[in-house]
Amino acid sequence: CPRTVQTLRDNGTLAYTQISHKTYYKPEDVMAIVAVVEDKKKDMRFRKRTG
Repeated sequence: CPRTVQTLRDNGTLAYTQISHKTYYKPEDVMAIVAVVEDKKKDMRFRKRTG
């Protein structure tokens, strides 16, 4: 999804800071989100194969 990061910001899942129209994220927050998304993708692939 092209607006995934925007959605995560909007719903409060991903914290951010804006300075001079630029958006910054804490690396540890991004890595935590990436881990969750990867786990969900793995789960979806597994369900497709076994489903």
